Formats: sequence, structure tokens, C-alpha cells
Amino acid sequence: MMGFMLAIAAADRSPCIRRSLRALATRDVPCAALLLACLLTGCSDPRQPKEIWCETGTGPGEVVYPRAITYSPKDDSFYIIDRVARVQHLDHDGKYLGEWRMPDWKIGKPVGVSVGPDGNIYVPDTHYHRVVVYSPDGRLLRQWGEEGKGPGQFIYPTDVAWDSKGRVFVSEYGDNDRVQVFDPAANPPKFLYQFGRFGNGDGDFSRPQSMLIDKDDTVYLTDACNHRLVVFKTDGTWVRNMGAVGSGPGQFRFPYGLDQDREGRLIVCEFGNNRVQMVDKKTGRGLGLWGSGGREPGQLAYPWSVAVDKRDRVIAVDAGNNRLQVFEF
Repeated sequence: MMGFMLAIAAADRSPCIRRSLRALATRDVPCAALLLACLLTGCSDPRQPKEIWCETGTGPGEVVYPRAITYSPKDDSFYIIDRVARVQHLDHDGKYLGEWRMPDWKIGKPVGVSVGPDGNIYVPDTHYHRVVVYSPDGRLLRQWGEEGKGPGQFIYPTDVAWDSKGRVFVSEYGDNDRVQVFDPAANPPKFLYQFGRFGNGDGDFSRPQSMLIDKDDTVYLTDACNHRLVVFKTDGTWVRNMGAVGSGPGQFRFPYGLDQDREGRLIVCEFGNNRVQMVDKKTGRGLGLWGSGGREPGQLAYPWSVAVDKRDRVIAVDAGNNRLQVFEF
């Protein structure tokens, strides 16, 4: 019994623990023994999350329909944003470190967040048509942009990314559906060029939601309403499309979140299929699936975003369940 209690103390947030406690409560000794073995050797069910972070609420470490996450490799931490316009800072175990609120939120909340090469936090303030920049402790540093269709103006910006030259890329949807590129040395950042347009052909977008710029300066985007991934060079040259609408491997329904693991495999969060998919970035082939629709651990409800940390843990923003789920492929 002492060994069992020590195992519980060592892993008190595991789904296995909860099943073990239920087994003991009903005096189901064979079940309890089986689950004790699971505790000591590790749960082998790949459908189960390693951990679940956050719960419903507006207090520290609580969330209301979270939609954005980013990972900071410098201090091994995460920043998340929910529908009460809070940017919360979590450590590598999902523990609350601090928070701040966006300056305006009545007409809408951000759908993206990124950590820049300078270590600052860049928020595409979606419904206020601008990019807002904070220090890691939440101090407002600067902002740029306004509503419009011209250079340096935005309609519903969704994500921010950087290439190897330090240029800033901002994706947006609405009447623009494009990516704008800026020189960050100027204040405000100087518009350089743009690429993409609304449509469903090659080089077109219908709600580009998330961006990833690889070390070889290839740009990957989740083209959400076209149910595909789109690949460009950083100069705006279209390279290829990957995927089509569907629920099979290599297919997508409203892909929203995007990151990659240490092997360079794309990790795609699908709002419509309620799952996270691992994808080969060269071929678009589906390499693995995790999650299904529902409310239980290992199930997702309208996942919006995803981040991968230095351990290759995948943190999925399970928006409809007001939580984050942590797993490994």
C-alpha cells in the first residue's frame, strides 16, 4: 500500500491515478493492481494525454475558451490567450507564472501569439487590426497597424513569424487574406512587400491562420477554410499545396494551429476534425493522428492552436473544453 501511495504522490495529475483511486474506492483489487502497474511503468495508451493543464474560470491558471499558445525556448515556458483577453504565462509544467490583459477587448480577442527573436511577445490583436508587442513580463512596448487594405494596414491579423533575416511576417484574413512582410528595424516596422490573395487556387488563401518559417526560409501556412497547408518561399513565391478536405491521414478540416517537432515534422491542429496531426513537410503525408471529438481526456472540442516544446511534447489548446492537453506522438 505504501508503494501505491508513493506512486500516487509522484504522478498526481495522471489519468491513471484517477482510475486507480476509483478502483480502490470500490475495492476492485485486481483492477487496482493492474493500474498500479500502469503507474509504475507508465501508461501505454497513446490516446491518453500525459497531462491536462488549466480548468474553466477566470482565476490564475484558469481559462475561458483559450485560442492561442506559443512556446518560449529561452525560459522553457508558454504564453496562452483566452476569450477574456488575458495573456497568461505558464511554466514548463503548466503552472501559472503571471498574466496581463490586452488594452482593448470589447469587440474581439486575439487568435494568435508568438515569441520573437528578441524574446518579446507579439500578439496579432485580431479584431483591433494591429500587432501589439510586450516584454516577457507584460510591459507594453509598441504596436503598429490599423484597419485597412493598404500596406501596413490589417484586417483580422492572425499570426506573426520571422525569417532568418529577421523580417516580420504577418498573416491576415477578412478582406485581405494575405501575408505582409516588414522590416522591424524601423519604428513602426516598414512595409516591404506582400503575397497571397483571397481564393482557392495556387497562391491563394481563405483564412491563413498560422505560420511557420523553417530554417531554410520556407513558409508553411494553415489555409484554414481551404482545408490545406500552403507552402511559399519567403520572397512570396508559391511552392505547393498539401492536403484536401477530409478526415483521413493527410487530409484536413479547418486546420488552425501549426508547429513542428525536433525532426522537422509539422504538427497541425484541426478545428474541424477535433484532432492533432503529424505531417511530413515535404510530401504532406499524414504520419500520425491524436485526439477525437469529445469531453474526456484524450478527446478534443474545437482545438485552436498547438505548440511543441524542446522535449517534443505537444500542447494542444482544447478550446471547447477550457483546457490544454499535453501528449507525445
